[in-house]
Amino acid sequence: MIPPIASPLAGLERRLRTLTGSCGMHALGIADMTPEPVQAAVAATGGRWLSAFPRAVSVVFRLQNAIVEELPDHHREKALARLYEFHIYRVGNPHLDQVATRIATEIQEAGYRAVPVPTSVAVDGGSGTGGFLGAVSHKMAAHLSGLGWIGRSCLLVTPDVGPRVRLATVMTDAPFAARTPADAGCGRCRICVRACPAQAFSGKAFDPADPIEARMDVRACEAYRQEAKTLTGVPMCGVCVAVCPHGKPGRRLTPPPAPPGAGRYRAPPPGPRGSRESPL
Repeated sequence: MIPPIASPLAGLERRLRTLTGSCGMHALGIADMTPEPVQAAVAATGGRWLSAFPRAVSVVFRLQNAIVEELPDHHREKALARLYEFHIYRVGNPHLDQVATRIATEIQEAGYRAVPVPTSVAVDGGSGTGGFLGAVSHKMAAHLSGLGWIGRSCLLVTPDVGPRVRLATVMTDAPFAARTPADAGCGRCRICVRACPAQAFSGKAFDPADPIEARMDVRACEAYRQEAKTLTGVPMCGVCVAVCPHGKPGRRLTPPPAPPGAGRYRAPPPGPRGSRESPL
């Protein structure tokens, strides 16, 4: 029997998975970005040229449990807050950006186009760092790639490590086989809603047709973090990241069933209202 010829795209995907694994990434997924509402959401923040890419490669970097576990009780203490800030913004994000660039280079060498989207560069602020919206929602891409769902905390929640992650995205025209968007796994859990020190979450389940304001008071969250900065020197909190049961070490939960379709990216209507999800 003649063995089947391996698909060049399958080989490219295997190389990308090997690359990301060797760089310490936790997971990689591939999202279909062609649905019209998804393209509209990308166009609203990144421009029509970026929305034309049919696929997104989503990469997950896992945060350190030893730091995250201490946040509920000690996030307003200088040493822990600064360690957490350093871990995310000076180690995790730059590492993700480097890995995303390497992924884009690998795809380009294979004959396709690719754009690595920065982890935390805002496009709605005057200096590129003062706003809340990125060129592409990393959470949306990760959800569509099957890596997790968007919880009541407005964070991407993965089944195995919860929201203890940072994300990067590479837009591409390489016609990879896309994965199925993840179903919601929060069920009736409201632990993050009750634990938030800023009381920023409404408790409403994710619906892409809603603006983020329906689920989260972004300004209250920012005000609390700025208050914490007066004590620690850095605007950090992370309580919602730490308390999610899905991220607890050694715990694999099966939550109560959620309503059908809850948490799934279901094609928001085009226009500003369907494109205001904060992605950073």
